Amino acid sequence: MLKTLKMSNSKMRVQDFKLSDAGSHPNKVPFKCVLFTVDQPSDGSPSGAGGKLIRISSSVCDQYLQTFVGMALNIDYAAGMSDHEPRFKVAVIDKAYRSMDGCAWVEGYIYGKDFPDVVATIRYYNGLAAEYNWSEYQFGASLEMEASVQNAADMENVLDVMEFCGTGAAILFADAAAYKTTSFAARDNKPKEDVKMTPEEIKAMQDAMKAIQDGMSTITASVQNVVTEVGTIKSDLTSMKAANAEVEQKTAEEQAAADLKAANDKTAALEKELADLKASHTPPEPERKTFSAANLLSKYGKVEESATSDFSTFCASVDALNLPSGESMVLKMKAKASFGVKEGE
Repeated sequence: MLKTLKMSNSKMRVQDFKLSDAGSHPNKVPFKCVLFTVDQPSDGSPSGAGGKLIRISSSVCDQYLQTFVGMALNIDYAAGMSDHEPRFKVAVIDKAYRSMDGCAWVEGYIYGKDFPDVVATIRYYNGLAAEYNWSEYQFGASLEMEASVQNAADMENVLDVMEFCGTGAAILFADAAAYKTTSFAARDNKPKEDVKMTPEEIKAMQDAMKAIQDGMSTITASVQNVVTEVGTIKSDLTSMKAANAEVEQKTAEEQAAADLKAANDKTAALEKELADLKASHTPPEPERKTFSAANLLSKYGKVEESATSDFSTFCASVDALNLPSGESMVLKMKAKASFGVKEGE
């Protein structure tokens, strides 16, 4: 399992800091430093190692050292340049290799135009270390990595690094690094010109940087508050949208129910109106087809007007014709309807 290790703490033997010519880019101040030595335990215990020393073999170094390329270097003004500050990155690594003497080197450049105070601070303190042999002012580098470790078989209190991934490094005073043979050297874009700063100026610069970092912390807190408020607003907006959608759905359902009720009421009214029309409308009795007495006797020859004056006379005229009884009965029945004679008369 990978552990996060930061190489810091304890004393170290330092190398001389040297300035040399640099390239022409105004924002690149090249540096070169040793991160660690291979095949030997660290001089101090890195953060995350549980108080134990660590050891990186040459084979593990060769396999994973390139993971540092592209990673950044940071510096911590607020802690007196003796610790890591990953959020304050001032340089980048663009080359990593192992030298024949067993040192893991990295090279890159500081953003000199963006951080002139960092370059000036390194030069000033390394100058003091070189001039007065004040090794505590020599700058070095402390690596940052995620590593898989196991207990060393040949040494107690030592962890062997089996694999690692470099995540960066810190520029700090050499007596704060875990590997005591590291050094940090930066080359100037302006050879033959050293920047001189008094201790008071350095102190003022450190105070200014601390104030900047405090301001950044305040801004970070404010941004976090804004993020929280935005999250609350989004949550409220989501709730409002859900409530509006529910109201709109309810309104639509109520409107559909009202439309359905109106349609049902209209259908019921139409059905009642149709029923009323059916109830009030009585079809007329079919017109009975009647025959006049004259018509009934006409086929038997000329009919006297007196023969059709009333029903009795008509019946007498029929009897006088001496017709078959059936035919005589039919004529009398038809004439009965023509004369409007009721039953029993």
